[in-house]
Amino acid sequence: MSVRDRLVSSARRVGLAPPPARSPRTLPVTDSAAEHAAAGGALAPPVVRIPLGGLAARVEALATRRNALLALAVVALAALIVLLVRPTFPNYDSYYSLVWGQELSNGHLPDYDVLRPPTPHPLATLVGLALTPFGGAGDDILVLLSFGSFIALLALLFRFTQLLLGTLVGLVAVVVVLTRTDLEFFTMRAMLDVPFLALVFGAAVLELGRPRRGWPVIALLGLAGLLRPEAWLFTGAYMLWLAPGVPRELLVRYAAAAAVAPVLWLLADWIVAGDPLYSLTSTREVAGEFGRQRGLGSAIGLIPDYLGANERYVNVIAGGLGALLAGALLRRRGALPLVLGGLGLVTFLMISVAGLSVIPRYLLVPSLLANLCVAVALSGWAVATDPRLRRAGAVIALVTLALVVWRLPSYVRDVRKVGGQAHFVSRQHNELGAILSDPQVVPLLRSCRPITTPTHSAIPVIRYETGLPKQALQASIAQTRPPSRGLLLVGRTFNFEPSSARSAVGTSPSAQWWSNRQLFGFRRVAGNTRWRVYAKCG
Repeated sequence: MSVRDRLVSSARRVGLAPPPARSPRTLPVTDSAAEHAAAGGALAPPVVRIPLGGLAARVEALATRRNALLALAVVALAALIVLLVRPTFPNYDSYYSLVWGQELSNGHLPDYDVLRPPTPHPLATLVGLALTPFGGAGDDILVLLSFGSFIALLALLFRFTQLLLGTLVGLVAVVVVLTRTDLEFFTMRAMLDVPFLALVFGAAVLELGRPRRGWPVIALLGLAGLLRPEAWLFTGAYMLWLAPGVPRELLVRYAAAAAVAPVLWLLADWIVAGDPLYSLTSTREVAGEFGRQRGLGSAIGLIPDYLGANERYVNVIAGGLGALLAGALLRRRGALPLVLGGLGLVTFLMISVAGLSVIPRYLLVPSLLANLCVAVALSGWAVATDPRLRRAGAVIALVTLALVVWRLPSYVRDVRKVGGQAHFVSRQHNELGAILSDPQVVPLLRSCRPITTPTHSAIPVIRYETGLPKQALQASIAQTRPPSRGLLLVGRTFNFEPSSARSAVGTSPSAQWWSNRQLFGFRRVAGNTRWRVYAKCG
């Protein structure tokens, strides 16, 4: 040490010289965030090569395990409050999973031969089987599991974005995703899309943390592939990515594991329905009944609307700008989200070519990535180091903020709408349960047949709540003539589900002239604010 250095060091010790200037905080360059955590980090920072300064560095300093657990606790508490204030129930598909689970628990194969059957999903049916010991509380537990999946999805989307661009952008991403009222409604209805997304992004987070991780990623994609076949394409692409970097014997084992989900699905269809392609053919038929089929050209034209979800202008315009900024910031490291989004689009177009339902749910992965790009549009400037890129990012952020302010009334309407829909579902199910358990109605459910409902939508709910066989129930929309005897279940509204739960593209069930009304000779047995029961048992 020179004489000058010793003098400066002594001056600093007594406070006469300032400490050495600190360089902007740089996130560690490692192959795995877990490595940094093992080295002493309380919460592994993102695996990025972006020097952070200013706002981004201050937010990064808050990324501790304690704060992460606190944030999770706050989100879980908020979810619990929503459940208590606005309890909801599963949707049509999920109730059939519970019914089929009951049939399995009784030693019978699931009966897919029902009016307008939903596509059977093996993992959902197994969950229904696992919930049978809880009796009538199984539907409530399924909704609770759905909320848990949504919380996990938020955490995984945060981590996914944090690994790429840091904590600040990750936090903004969570806020943007929370504006997705359609996704929140899916959660309230225990729709399988939410756990499917959690599994897919869980696999993506694992792969980002350590490329070519292998078994854990294949396992999560395999579970996702038992919920929705789109995951098979993700798994196939992952196998191509693994192939150059692993020994041949290990690759064969990986390929065998990757084939488990499609083989199990085809096997389940073969055993239950006698046709290994039953899910494909049945879904195509139902799509045709509801008018959900679209050609390739129509499907391409629907992509902007479906990508935008409940807020097309912000998600498409700002998301597009954010995607350009993310590409400039990430370069080669943006390959994973780009492949995820590309495969999601390819799957959607393949669905249209196969004649299946062309609905927004099948673009959820690219749509969520568009939400993450909105977060980049809002906060990407803070992690940009190149002055020109930082200025461009600031302009994009201002444009995005202007869009958000302009569309603020739309966000408010969306929140009110989802609240109204949740209220509708809650009242429909609670009042239906009350009428089915009415002392005047209970004995008639077993002795006075058939039981006619307005549409098919309430049938799996009634079967789950009462244990009635499918032969006991008929939907008026499928009858060729008015019933001459039995029970009439008449609702306050013809449709059992709120409008958002019915086909986003297509036609509603057609009412017969006798649908959802009292018929001559039927006497009133019981009623409440939502439902009335009429009987003619002679």
